[in-house]
Amino acid sequence: MNLFEQTTQVLEWPRLLEALAGHARSTMGAARCRALELATSLEDAELRQQETTEMGQLQESGETPPTLAFPDIRDPLARAKKGAALEVLELRDCAVVLGLLEESGRFVVRHQNDAPALASVVYSLLSVGELRPVKAALDTAIHQDGSIKESATPELRRLTHQAQGLKQQMRHQVDQILHSRRYEDILQEQYFAQREGRYVIPVKTDMRGRVPGIVHDVSASGATVFIEPRELVELNNSIKVADLEIEREVRRILRELSALVAAQAEVVLAGLDALAELDGIAARASFGRQLKAHPVELNAEGRVRLLQARHPLLVLSKEQVVAN
Repeated sequence: MNLFEQTTQVLEWPRLLEALAGHARSTMGAARCRALELATSLEDAELRQQETTEMGQLQESGETPPTLAFPDIRDPLARAKKGAALEVLELRDCAVVLGLLEESGRFVVRHQNDAPALASVVYSLLSVGELRPVKAALDTAIHQDGSIKESATPELRRLTHQAQGLKQQMRHQVDQILHSRRYEDILQEQYFAQREGRYVIPVKTDMRGRVPGIVHDVSASGATVFIEPRELVELNNSIKVADLEIEREVRRILRELSALVAAQAEVVLAGLDALAELDGIAARASFGRQLKAHPVELNAEGRVRLLQARHPLLVLSKEQVVAN
């Protein structure tokens, strides 16, 4: 074991990094915290301290970066680059990240003079303007809850309205059956159900021969069979076809959006890296505030003078700590 490894072991560096990671808002930021190594040069130490100090000053002034609780979309980006169609929730996450990249880019521009170290860390965010068309396309097609908007394309709107009209027609027809004298002694109860997307009615088992149609299910007790009456078959078929056409159009939309994301994958990945770094710095500043820590004066001669120093893990233990 060399001196460096011995030092990190004695200082319980991994435990300290785990505590630091608890202040990160994203999984990527937390991973960046856990991978943090001790500075190996004066320049590196000074830069890290300046980054942390600038972030702390911004936090204290209320000028914090946009929320850094962003999803890790590296795997979806990798699959999109290979030509895969992403799921709608994955594309929603991409939209979240793209929005955050733009917000963070504006944050950098605002503070590039009073926080130059932070600005240099996330300088790549200044070029995210080219992602705006992708973000606009995602926002046009996807709700914030991760569902596809009916208005995503004119064709999807048309198909959706067509399906809604057919289903309204079906409910009217089913309602007539449920309240028909012909069925009053046959139905187990006056309600309709759906089995595999097809409308069915609950019929008493011993009466099923009086309802021409297709049996789709039987109740757990065996007292009820769910039958699709013959007069509903054609309309059920039309609804099924309409739903399949909607699914096909949605898949086409997802493929198109995935291709847009894939075309800008490298820019997004660079932005993700910058966001993770920004989150790691924000975690350091937040952790420093929890510890009531202060910046130190660094020197090239290696002189060390510890005043009122406490080990951070002892401070976190909330035990009475005697400073050196």
